[in-house]
Amino acid sequence: MSCEFFQAITKAVNSGSKLVIIKIEKGSNVVTDIILNGRPMLGLVKDPEILRLAEEALRSNMAIEETMNEFKVRVEPFEARPTVIIVGSGLVAKALARLANYLGYYVAVVGNGDVNNNDFSMATLITNNLEDLGRLVTEGSIVLIANEGGKPYDADALHIAITRGASFVGLLASQKRGAVMIAEMIRRGVSLDTIKARLHTPMGIDIGGKTAEEVALSIMAEVVMEIRHGSGKRMMEVKDPYKLLNDALEGKITEQSCSWKPSTVI
Repeated sequence: MSCEFFQAITKAVNSGSKLVIIKIEKGSNVVTDIILNGRPMLGLVKDPEILRLAEEALRSNMAIEETMNEFKVRVEPFEARPTVIIVGSGLVAKALARLANYLGYYVAVVGNGDVNNNDFSMATLITNNLEDLGRLVTEGSIVLIANEGGKPYDADALHIAITRGASFVGLLASQKRGAVMIAEMIRRGVSLDTIKARLHTPMGIDIGGKTAEEVALSIMAEVVMEIRHGSGKRMMEVKDPYKLLNDALEGKITEQSCSWKPSTVI
């Protein structure tokens, strides 16, 4: 998957619209595009007949394969899932990639020559070129810079993510390092208001995490809270059962089952 393709998925997911993936093959040549609201997001597919197939696939929610003039065309409805861009190669970055993938998110991993592809086999996209971060990030992107102890390219990654308009930019940092990095962004011309609106550092929710996996859990908890607009409170505070205890004791409410079910749509 290319950087442009990953970015297009992010835009499509953030729009809340359904999308279709089109793949056109002839021999070893493959062209892929995303159709959103009847329009090709990458501008690579313009044939009216193929666009008609995309509409048909969307209506039927089924993949369609046809051969057109020696070209094999596959049109498939695409599941819109959140995308997460992880910058880093350490233990926390690896744990984040595994957890984000387990949650059903599309994961891109960005490094600067330090990422081992075998460590991130679950990722949708891997690049060791930091410049690719600018091609991945769009408005609404979630970027997690997760190098424990920090790496020299963290400041560049942070600047790219913020100035490219990512809505959530997380930085793994101590309080002191966070302050130093904020100061560096201000020196680079980023306004304090913009930094406060986009940057989350130290990123994560305070659950007392110690291991890389626990820290990753605290970070992804904050990401989910951002996506789902959660309060960050304990559920027993949000839905305090003691407020209904008298009704339960008096027999006014007796149902022991729960109507809640997990959503099948991410």
